[in-house]
Amino acid sequence: MAKIKLSDIQEELTKVGWKVISEEYCNLDSEMIFECDEGHRVYSSWKKIRTNPKCPICQNNKLKNQEQKIPQKKKDDYVVLALDQATYVTGWSVYINKKLVRYGTFEVDGEDEIVRDYEIKTWLINMIENFKPDIIGLEGIQYQQYAGVTTFATLARLQGILMETIYELKIPYVICPTGTWRHHCGVKGKTRADMKRSMQLLAKQWYEVSITSDEADAVGIGKFVSDTNSGKIQLEEWT
Repeated sequence: MAKIKLSDIQEELTKVGWKVISEEYCNLDSEMIFECDEGHRVYSSWKKIRTNPKCPICQNNKLKNQEQKIPQKKKDDYVVLALDQATYVTGWSVYINKKLVRYGTFEVDGEDEIVRDYEIKTWLINMIENFKPDIIGLEGIQYQQYAGVTTFATLARLQGILMETIYELKIPYVICPTGTWRHHCGVKGKTRADMKRSMQLLAKQWYEVSITSDEADAVGIGKFVSDTNSGKIQLEEWT
């Protein structure tokens, strides 16, 4: 069998409008950088891409249906990426200069928690590469009796993975306690379901969008981070 060349990969990807960004190819399983037909950077192996050339951002970006491309970041732009992270469905939003420009969900499945965590981490790296956020907001986790200790531990592990990933990429981040960002946004309700519905209604009122509860929570977190951070946050050193 002939050895695969970088030029061979580029030739195959050209047929679907993709590009190879990496400058070398090692083997089928080695991680490479590709660019989809919408201009998103995708970190994956040739083994996966050649059988399933799908961009995780395109697949989960609700605004792709409106044929809107990623905004080109300008010199003075302040970009916020906000996550309502979970092990199956993660809501996300992007604000530029306090204006909501994108929102969506990223979904993973399967029973293996480590695989799901890895997929979310890889997706986050892609999002950071494409949107180039100045700060990232993560929802704070809290123990909820209805969910139990196991769920709390799972979410704590995921939050730690995301925090470490963001830190390694040298991007400031802020943990947003649920009660704090909801109070800031004016979320009402006594039950969890009531508060989630309230946030959906607020998002519709502010931005004229009808979105899921996961997306709405990410929109609320993004608004909180945009409103309360001026761009002067410094990256703290871990000791």
